Amino acid sequence: MLRMMMHDRQTGDQRFKAMMQDFVKTYSGKSATTEDFKAMVEKYMTRDMDVDGNHKMDWFFNEYVYGTQLPAYKVDASFDPGPDGDMVMSFKVTQSNVNDKFSMLVPLYLELADGGIVSMGRARITGNSFLEQKVPLKGVKARPRRVIVNYYDDVLASAN
Repeated sequence: MLRMMMHDRQTGDQRFKAMMQDFVKTYSGKSATTEDFKAMVEKYMTRDMDVDGNHKMDWFFNEYVYGTQLPAYKVDASFDPGPDGDMVMSFKVTQSNVNDKFSMLVPLYLELADGGIVSMGRARITGNSFLEQKVPLKGVKARPRRVIVNYYDDVLASAN
C-alpha cells in the first residue's frame, strides 16, 4: 500500500525504492521497530500522503498496522460526451465499514474502450462517506468501459 501511495507517473517506484534502501542501510545488523519504519516512511512520504497535514503517517499506521478496520469501496460512474467531443466522467466513490476518522487515498483507474487500464489518481475519503466529481477526459473520444476502484489491490479492503 505504501508503494502504491508513493508511486509517481514520472518516476515510478523511485521514491519507494529509495526509502526501502535507506531503511535497510540504516538498520542493517540492528533491530528496527515499527516506529523506526514509520519514521522512515515519513522521511519519504508524498504530499498526498500527508492526510492530516502534519507530515506524519499516524493516520495510516493507526488504521492498518495497529487497527483492525477493513474498508469497503463502491464506485458508480457514467460517461457523456462533452461540448468538445471529449468524454466527461461523472463518478461517485463510497467508503464504508469504517469509523469517522478512517482516511484513505483510494486509487481510481479507468478502463478504456480498448481494454487498456490507466490510473486516474487517488481520491481522499474520510469516514463512511463518498467523493463525487465530474472529470473531463481530455483526448478520450470513445466511451470508456468503466471506472475501477483498487484495481491492483493497492489498498487492503474487503471485496464488494
